[in-house]
Amino acid sequence: MTTAQLEKGAGCTAFERPERMTDPSAPLRDAERGHTLHPAKWWIAAGIFFTVLAAYILSSPGRIDIIDGQTRYDVTRNWLLEGRPVLTDSWIGPYMGVVGRDDRVYSLYGAPASVFAMPLVWLDLHSGSPSIERSRFLFSLTSPILGAGIAVVLFLFFVELGLPRQWALVWSMVSSFSSLVWPASNSTFDNAQHAFFAIASLYLGFLSAKRASTLLAAVAGSLAGILVLYQEYFLLIIPVLAISTVACAPARSSWDEEELPSAPQSPSNGPRAWFALLRTAFRGPGEARSSCIRLVVFLAAATFGLLLSLAYNDLRFGTYLLFGKVHAIVNRHPLFGNPLAGSLTLLVSPGKSIFLYSPTIVLGILGIRSLWRRHPALAFAISAASLILILFLSCIAFVGGDWCWGPRYLVSLLPAWALAMPFALRDRKVRRDVVLGIIALGLLVQVLALSVENQRFFLERGLNDYFWAEDPWFYFKHSAIFARIGETLSLNRGLPATAQLFNSIPIPDWSTYSLLGPPPFAPRSIAPVWMRGFKIFYLPRPWPLWMAWIPPAMRPINMRAWVLGLLAVNLLGIGLIYRGLRIRGDHEQRV
Repeated sequence: MTTAQLEKGAGCTAFERPERMTDPSAPLRDAERGHTLHPAKWWIAAGIFFTVLAAYILSSPGRIDIIDGQTRYDVTRNWLLEGRPVLTDSWIGPYMGVVGRDDRVYSLYGAPASVFAMPLVWLDLHSGSPSIERSRFLFSLTSPILGAGIAVVLFLFFVELGLPRQWALVWSMVSSFSSLVWPASNSTFDNAQHAFFAIASLYLGFLSAKRASTLLAAVAGSLAGILVLYQEYFLLIIPVLAISTVACAPARSSWDEEELPSAPQSPSNGPRAWFALLRTAFRGPGEARSSCIRLVVFLAAATFGLLLSLAYNDLRFGTYLLFGKVHAIVNRHPLFGNPLAGSLTLLVSPGKSIFLYSPTIVLGILGIRSLWRRHPALAFAISAASLILILFLSCIAFVGGDWCWGPRYLVSLLPAWALAMPFALRDRKVRRDVVLGIIALGLLVQVLALSVENQRFFLERGLNDYFWAEDPWFYFKHSAIFARIGETLSLNRGLPATAQLFNSIPIPDWSTYSLLGPPPFAPRSIAPVWMRGFKIFYLPRPWPLWMAWIPPAMRPINMRAWVLGLLAVNLLGIGLIYRGLRIRGDHEQRV
């Protein structure tokens, strides 16, 4: 079909709601899925949340694992106690703060990671016996909670894409435990939080197109706007995420249909089709105009996030346009780096390649063509957002987001790529054992990621704080993922005799405060020797393991009660999933 035919309305319009206008049986199927099986879907979704949440918390460090998290925690606590998002921590303030209104020091980060942790910290403050150690432990659970939310959104998204519920369950679990989403959800870095709002926005945008709902488009845009409150650079991909609200008729509309090699290409796959959408929208009412309205509503709602970000700047610094993070960065190291080194670092380097740290993304790439044929607007949004993000990150000096595990800035779009993974197995006839092998490799990598303190790699090499600015090709010479094998095996040797303290902070009773590193006046060459005085580098990373080495009176929580409680939550989740699958099976037997 040509673009001219599209404009004249000949044949099946490219900008229609999928399924309802292309498949006469779709209304019946929608009725069955939306009403008869509706309880099953929500039983399973609830079960996924509790199961993944318990697993994430049990495998988390149970402490603030990076100075960025410590900064956000201090803002959370001060916001609750003083009513202002000030940074008062004397150890990290000189490095992570910017002087703003009333000569007070403010964090250089956005508000959401501190705001979303407030209920957890509030629980400790109002517990009757507040404990700063327990407070930091609870703060560290923010990302695990939102990470479990990613799994739920993915399951619901898979169902909307037409996958049977049992397969939607399987693939949501694959994304949760065989991709970089897992270690990102177990860190006080906020990248898993970015991923939650990105996939939730994409999901509701897709639903708005499927149900022709302007309200859903507005909610989707609002969620996308939250990304701007985290990091301003998300403004680059929000217009692309908005394309999910456009309804395009697919070449194949059902998960159950085979992909035919000779299937005609949908006009929506061509670059001229988007201009055809605008021309058709101006000519009169119809799905093209509705799609344009939803897209505009999405962008308008997302703009509210930008306005809040500017208001937060004014609250802290007395000006709308001063972005604290950029101001702090340019005073310490170059902002821009080598684009060639940056792109190759993210894609093919042995030290930061996304394919090494999250092997299952290969399945997403293999399945994106089939997803494009079925849901072209969604596949275009995923592909374009990824390209834009990689191009941007490649140009900045801190492309790897260090000090951290893997290319954490790419985590925000990993759940979106998970949407294409099932289609690699369904249509491309990829061998099942190859798929299982990739999933198993991904699981192994994530288990290694969670095994040892991540900063051990950087300290054993005596690296400077901004080593990545000094050598943009660093990750072609060193690899944390390959070094992790030896680090994990070294846990069998136990603690060195020199490791007398748990952490490097001046208060030895604290175990949940972030690492501070060697003294600032000392050369970094002493780091490999300095670190041997602390247990944190030689104990397993998950809190149920390292906390067993801490005297009970010094533990931030009742370890036994928490472990048993989380195991009970996990069993609850499994029971809810089983209940949801049984509802589905009973329905099929009645049919």
